[in-house]
Amino acid sequence: MTEALGEAVDVMDRLWNFGGWEVTQTHDSLRPYLLEETYELLDAIQAGDGETIREELGDLLLQVLFHSRIAEAAGEFTVAEVAAALVAKLTHRSPHLIDNGIDPAAALADKIAAQEAAWEERKTAEKSRRSCLDGIAMAQPALALAEKVRSRSAKAGLPDELIPEDLRVIHLGGADSAEERLRKATLAFAAAIRIAEDTAESERGERRALAPGEWLRYWPGS
Repeated sequence: MTEALGEAVDVMDRLWNFGGWEVTQTHDSLRPYLLEETYELLDAIQAGDGETIREELGDLLLQVLFHSRIAEAAGEFTVAEVAAALVAKLTHRSPHLIDNGIDPAAALADKIAAQEAAWEERKTAEKSRRSCLDGIAMAQPALALAEKVRSRSAKAGLPDELIPEDLRVIHLGGADSAEERLRKATLAFAAAIRIAEDTAESERGERRALAPGEWLRYWPGS
């Protein structure tokens, strides 16, 4: 396995050192390819086609190698540093990999709950996030974005009654596409969440999680 990955890195280096099309690319110019390969992998997963899943995962690996090679040429980081960062993240957020913090004999549901709790706790400590929405990729498709924002806000204790109708029901037709309307509604909802968090911090003099009643109190326009 390690040998095959090393060969993949070597092929990417050889392509780059040839000095052709590859060296003209940037992180930004590769975005359409990354998006296309991701959707092709999703199609393969939906079809349950193992052989095609393997092929599409290889195409995604190429994107990782390509972006890493661009970064290496710019003196930013190497693919080895990408891998090292992943190893460090996984081991730090998964303490059961290096200690006995989770009982191996525990029920599956208990193991999963302990893993999720440890992951979220350590991720929060790493990122020092100011908002419950920090870290969400805002450029993702509107439906996925709306689901992520709703999930994060629910975990943060935001009452269900504050979720706008446009994030509960998708309306088709109209001047704007359903995708665009949902994106606008989600971004507006996200902005309101951040305003409530900032208002609470300003009044309380510190940044801390909001209780359900505090969300209602500090919600814009309340």
